[in-house]
Amino acid sequence: MRRRSISLAVGLLFSVAACGGSSDSGTTGPNNNNQTPTATNGTFTATINGVAWGATGTVSVNHSSGLISIAGFGQIGTSTGYSVALAIGATTGPGTVSLNYLNPTTSLLIVGSSTGAGWTTFSNGGTGTMTITTLTSNHIVATFTADAVATSGGATGTIPIRNGKLDVTF
Repeated sequence: MRRRSISLAVGLLFSVAACGGSSDSGTTGPNNNNQTPTATNGTFTATINGVAWGATGTVSVNHSSGLISIAGFGQIGTSTGYSVALAIGATTGPGTVSLNYLNPTTSLLIVGSSTGAGWTTFSNGGTGTMTITTLTSNHIVATFTADAVATSGGATGTIPIRNGKLDVTF
C-alpha cells in the first residue's frame, strides 16, 4: 500500500507539472502581482517558504478505496511554478492525518518546483498534518501544514508549507 500511495502522488505531481503552463480563462496570474490565483473547481492554497501560493486551473483529485490524492499547480512570481501533491491513505471521513515520515497510512506531501527541485514529507525529517473537516464522494475540505525535506533536483534544506487550505469539488 505504501508503494501505491507514493506512486499515485508522484504520478499526479508530474502530470500536473506538465500541464501547469497552459492558460485557462478561469485563472489569474501570479500571486505577487496583486492577483489571486484560482482553481476552477474550488480552492487549494498555501504559503510556500513564506510566499503565498495558489493552484490555478483544475485541481486533480482521485478518491478511491480509502485513498485520496490531490494535486495542483500554481506560480510564485513570474517564473517559478510549484506543484503541490498530497496522498492520503486509509481515510474514510473527517479527522487529522499525519504526513510525517514513515507514518502508518503512508500519507505524504510532495512539492515540486518548475526548476526541477523537489521536497517531500515522506523522507527522513519530513513532518506535517492534514485536518479533514469534510469528505464526501465528490468534495473535500481540509487544512494542512508541513515541513518537507529536499529530495531531488538540487533542492536543499527544508521547505515550510503553512496555512494550507483545500476546498475542492471533484
